[in-house]
Amino acid sequence: METKEDITFLYIKDDEKKILLDCLGYSVNKEGYIINAKTGDYHTCPITRERVPFKEASILPGSTLVINTTPLTISEYLLDYIE
Repeated sequence: METKEDITFLYIKDDEKKILLDCLGYSVNKEGYIINAKTGDYHTCPITRERVPFKEASILPGSTLVINTTPLTISEYLLDYIE
């Protein structure tokens, strides 16, 4: 049986989050939503299929996924990670 490593979630400050998003090819528009830095298209959460506001965004550990931070999205991520 395969074992998984522990997942650690860290809080990062807004300026640190913006730097990390920039490294992933994203930026924040005037409305406060995460967008693709090259195209200007809104980033959509892969779980909720909704636009991701910067204030509610999480960048998941060990991945490049940017999601809305809600109990639903975190539990979906953990279920996928555990499987």
